Amino acid sequence: MQKVTNDREKNRKTVLIACFSDPSADPRPSRMVRFFSELHFAVDVLGYRCRENPAIRHWFALEVPKFSLLARVRRYFRGLIVSLGIRVFPWQRLRNWLNDYRFKLTGFRQELISSNYDYIVVQDLQMLPLLLGCKRGAKVVFDAREFYPKQNEESLKFRLLEQPERYRLCREYLPACDYLLTVSDGLAKLYENELGLVAKVFRSVPVSQAIPFVDPLPDKVRMVHHGAANRNRGLEMMIEIVRSLNDRFTLDFYLVGSASYVKKLKEIALDCPRIRFRKPVEINDIVQMLGSYDVGFFYVEPSTLNLRHCLPNKLFEFIQAKLAVVIGPSPDMAQIVDRYECGFVGSGFSVEDMVRVMETITQPNLRRAKLNSEEAAKSLCFEQEKKVLMAEFGMNA
Repeated sequence: MQKVTNDREKNRKTVLIACFSDPSADPRPSRMVRFFSELHFAVDVLGYRCRENPAIRHWFALEVPKFSLLARVRRYFRGLIVSLGIRVFPWQRLRNWLNDYRFKLTGFRQELISSNYDYIVVQDLQMLPLLLGCKRGAKVVFDAREFYPKQNEESLKFRLLEQPERYRLCREYLPACDYLLTVSDGLAKLYENELGLVAKVFRSVPVSQAIPFVDPLPDKVRMVHHGAANRNRGLEMMIEIVRSLNDRFTLDFYLVGSASYVKKLKEIALDCPRIRFRKPVEINDIVQMLGSYDVGFFYVEPSTLNLRHCLPNKLFEFIQAKLAVVIGPSPDMAQIVDRYECGFVGSGFSVEDMVRVMETITQPNLRRAKLNSEEAAKSLCFEQEKKVLMAEFGMNA
């Protein structure tokens, strides 16, 4: 019996999922693990240790970054020195070694080569030199969650030190990938227009979940926002918008990330008791948590190309939770909201534009938008979206 089990294991196809994150807490790597596991692949991971226990055969554990002041200072100067070295040295092999040293990817090459994978799914650009060098007969999939050469283009430091290396990595290594995925039509066009590469859109949709429909109240609009507390997203503006609305509107934040930024947001919102900060939940519990609200609120000014063309997890999580969606006129998100008539889109990105559209919300049109989200959720779910991967990879259901 043991021999049969070993023979079955030997005949299984294999995949490596590589990411600078914990896949159990990062939606896209988590979905890739799920996708290949459902196809009975043996799944290995190169990444940070999981808090949960997905179906992983083998773990190549990356060192988890520390966030003490000393660790952050060391990481800053390490990155600065390595970035300067990469700019100065013309030799590709040395540049790639410096890249691997900076991101602590050294020491994995021989074991990865000997693993002889069928697929290697890469979630972060800086992993490509290592993993393309280990591919042997593997099909390499690069899952581009951003247009990486302009990921932090608002930063002068990024433009001077990081951006040239991002362009180098994209130009030298993306054409060597067998498949290029991205999250939105807008980002796919950026890859085509700037780099001449064709990317397939695989949207960041959650697994279908059966949750009860919650009718809106006649005199309340219960709004929610969850996600990363990143300063470049301008969450202060959301507070200003809610402060400008009447007492029907409440907003609960569920934020992860920068504790100092969350503290600042709490201070800004002190004079508005209709805004509350809640304890964030695990990614598998997000849709259930959202289900008790009426509106998923996501407002972000298009200060960068990546923000302009974002199509984030939270949009589809709002829809899966049967919420109406309120957004600014970000083109890729607005296309979804308009197509399914599942929310309200501001005419512009000013506070006044957003207040104006939100003041049109009534109990009847809110209920109608929520019902449309309920219908849209049937197609905007992982069970349907994974068909994109099946077709792209030439797999049978």
